[in-house]
Amino acid sequence: MSDGAAPRPTARPAAAWLERVTAEIARGRHVVIHGNIRDLVRWDRSFQPVRTAVTGLLSVFGYQLTGYYDLVDGLSFADGDDEREFQRLSATGAARAVPADAGPAPTDRADPVRTRFAAALREAPAPTLTGPHDVLAAIRTVLRQGVTSVAFLIDLADLMLSPPDRGGDAERRLLGTMARAMSEAAQTGPLRNLVVLLADDLGALPAWLYRDRPYVQVVEAALPTFDERHVYLHQHVRRFHQAAEAQKVREDLRVLANLSEGMAITELDGLWRMSNLQGIPLDEPRTLMKRTLFGPRQDPWRQVRARLAARPATPTERTFASVVEERVIGQPVAVDRVRRALTAATVGIDFAADPHSAEARPKGIFFFVGPTGVGKTELARALTEFVFDDEAALARFDMSTFTEPHSAERLTGAPPGYVGHERGGELTNRVAQRPFSVLLFDEIEKAHNSVFDKFLQVLDDGRLTDALGNTAYFSETIIIFTSNLGAAETYGWYSGGRLPDYDAVTAHFEGAVREHFTTRLGRPELLGRLGGGITVFDILRPEFVERIVHKLLTQLVASAARQGVRLTVDVPSVVARVQQEMARPDALRLGVRRIRDVLDRLVREPLVQHVFDHPGQGAVQVAVGAHGPVVRAG
Repeated sequence: MSDGAAPRPTARPAAAWLERVTAEIARGRHVVIHGNIRDLVRWDRSFQPVRTAVTGLLSVFGYQLTGYYDLVDGLSFADGDDEREFQRLSATGAARAVPADAGPAPTDRADPVRTRFAAALREAPAPTLTGPHDVLAAIRTVLRQGVTSVAFLIDLADLMLSPPDRGGDAERRLLGTMARAMSEAAQTGPLRNLVVLLADDLGALPAWLYRDRPYVQVVEAALPTFDERHVYLHQHVRRFHQAAEAQKVREDLRVLANLSEGMAITELDGLWRMSNLQGIPLDEPRTLMKRTLFGPRQDPWRQVRARLAARPATPTERTFASVVEERVIGQPVAVDRVRRALTAATVGIDFAADPHSAEARPKGIFFFVGPTGVGKTELARALTEFVFDDEAALARFDMSTFTEPHSAERLTGAPPGYVGHERGGELTNRVAQRPFSVLLFDEIEKAHNSVFDKFLQVLDDGRLTDALGNTAYFSETIIIFTSNLGAAETYGWYSGGRLPDYDAVTAHFEGAVREHFTTRLGRPELLGRLGGGITVFDILRPEFVERIVHKLLTQLVASAARQGVRLTVDVPSVVARVQQEMARPDALRLGVRRIRDVLDRLVREPLVQHVFDHPGQGAVQVAVGAHGPVVRAG
């Protein structure tokens, strides 16, 4: 490797959350660890399973006996000596336990009996621990003694302990035994006898056990930091395909460490495995990450650059003009802004202190605002077809159904214990299933304020974690917000005799958006995330009516042909009647929707009735006369 002598990446000797566990143990607190506990963790400058790391930490503190327990494997110890010591301590502790109502202390004449009883205990076989309660009772006994310093690591605690309001007497007794064991743990020299609980889901663990308990502290095992991922990748660099031939190993590893934000350490192994499986060298880190996250599927973004070119590479190549500009009429500024944003996405040049920090963000972020019926949704559909060749890649979320405080949970899934938790979130499921998508959030101004917190995470980090702990990556998506903010105030423009120019329209709608997010919502940070993504759509101007009619009639002719009907339309007569209708201010303000309604009445409905009344007629002519539509066999 050309830069094999470059300085190694560095990280702290132990993960930050493990250092916090160290501090809590030093304070004499039991610890509940939850979160990323099935991953490898940075400990003593290497990466170890959480159990190994916590065991090493306890040995550094000097605990003389460490035990492990879970519902699957039962109670275990590092070696036979520890197991025998546990049996001795539990038996001795049980012998020393004297009921509160046992009466006065025995006289000296009872000493021989006490001696023989103690000898019998030492020679008796170890008690059989047949269930969780027996084990916790024995652990409680050992924790109460103050001669030998002991610590117990109890895994799958969230499966073993039920909340007090659930289960029966046996479950409540088990929970009570655990609580007593923690509260009664004795001080052994400078150390307090200790319990460490591991729980995958903190929400499933009874909060009663740790909330408002000064001797218990909850610590989340966080996902690895950039430095930790960087170090781990460096340690495994020679496992990557053609790593020895890479020209800039240090930089490639840095890119991978950036792109893998949100991934666990064990997930990073998938990078070098995919590198060898697909033959992707280390010096193609972006390709490798996409292949790892999204599988061996075709990357549609590779063809976008050729389609954006002024001249197509081949005569049959689809261009931006043929796919988008011909579909969205009367909105040249909005269409051009989308084209420039796509160009920037394919080039990858951006303002960033870290050259790879923006890699995980969505490819494009747009905020479409303007009057109703002027092409906002149509531009989203056209953009989807242009990039992904499939309008089914467009996922529309009607934000008028996200008005309640709990609406945000629909995007990422219900919390544990609530109905629908196992289904995950609507948004995260969609992105996980189809990572190459256009996400359209319609009428965003109607969403509840809590929903915007989810959007902030997506716009900043390019990822979102659902209630099940699964992460959805938005790096291959386009996100579009649409809004009609300010549209109601424009209705009077059409009856004023002269329509405002585009600059005045832009000023009006941008002001409405700023007022809504800064004054009404109190969320100016959302505007900062959008940056130049606010795209104002112009009002429908009369000079574009004829082009829109031509486009809609072309679509209708194609639809009829698919049903075996050769449709011929007298276009001039239809255009003249539509222009007559759209000359009224109340019609023009409804935009393209009103044009479609007029065409539906003049052309489509008579055509449908004629085809229904004359089955098998292969050719039909439609014209609009002085008294209405005329339909006859062609």
